[in-house]
Amino acid sequence: MADYIRDEEEQAERLKEWWQKNGTATIVVIVLAIGSMIGWRQWQEHSSGQAAEASKVYESLVAGLGQGGDADQVRSAADTLLEDFESTAYADYARLALAKLAADEGNLNGAAEQLKAVAEDAASKELEYTARVRLARVQIEQGDLDAAEQQISRTFPEAWEAQALELKGDIAGAREKWDAARDAYTGALEALDNGAAKDRVQMKLDDMKSL
Repeated sequence: MADYIRDEEEQAERLKEWWQKNGTATIVVIVLAIGSMIGWRQWQEHSSGQAAEASKVYESLVAGLGQGGDADQVRSAADTLLEDFESTAYADYARLALAKLAADEGNLNGAAEQLKAVAEDAASKELEYTARVRLARVQIEQGDLDAAEQQISRTFPEAWEAQALELKGDIAGAREKWDAARDAYTGALEALDNGAAKDRVQMKLDDMKSL
């Protein structure tokens, strides 16, 4: 029993000495840990709220691009996404929408500017590929074939391959390189499922039969 009591007394003394040396630091660590937990929870709640708000604005943008179109609604939603959610993919979607409006209005320079911003610093590879093929299309309309060719000279995933091949055919055709254009259009047809895009490429290929 005496040994047990002595052990308890020694342990109590060691604990007292340890607390005198480390007690303050321990309290600080505990406070910081609790603060971090509260901060993380608040950050999660804030992020969730931000995501919901961004999604709502994006839905407005998509609705504005729908049948009939509402350019003012699209611009308003796009401006909000660019100002309040600049570091997210929503900002890229906003630029793609603004590029479409500009192209529809014949403002090719404005469209190219928006598309370049996405192509050069996209939030995802998918958005980059989308921006590059659209930018190449605009640059072909501008007559800047070298720039368009540079955009599609890279390797594209399967989902964008047909678009890239069609654009290569357009560039080759504009340069009157008919064999290269036929090869590119043929490749695009092979990569496309039945639909409007395939019909369009087939028409381009048919138009070259006499060339």
